[in-house]
Amino acid sequence: MLQSRGEDAHLRYFLLNPDFRGIGLGKKLMDMFVNFAVECGYRSVYLWTTNEQEKASVIYKKYGFTLTEEKKSDTFGKSLMEQKYVLILESK
Repeated sequence: MLQSRGEDAHLRYFLLNPDFRGIGLGKKLMDMFVNFAVECGYRSVYLWTTNEQEKASVIYKKYGFTLTEEKKSDTFGKSLMEQKYVLILESK
């Protein structure tokens, strides 16, 4: 799900059923998402995740997302760090 914030897009959900992980589907979806955002003329895209989503953060970093913000949270029923990742698209 993509939400627009003017020139910036917010990737709201990026989830894969565990049965479909490890077959390249996540890469394909991320390729499609980034291409779509570029074609739409967005300046950047961002997403929020948590420090527990280590495998996901590896994927985001491979695509050039940068960790820009962290904040303590207990929103998910336990203490953890929420993390904001941003990908600048202007030069892509």
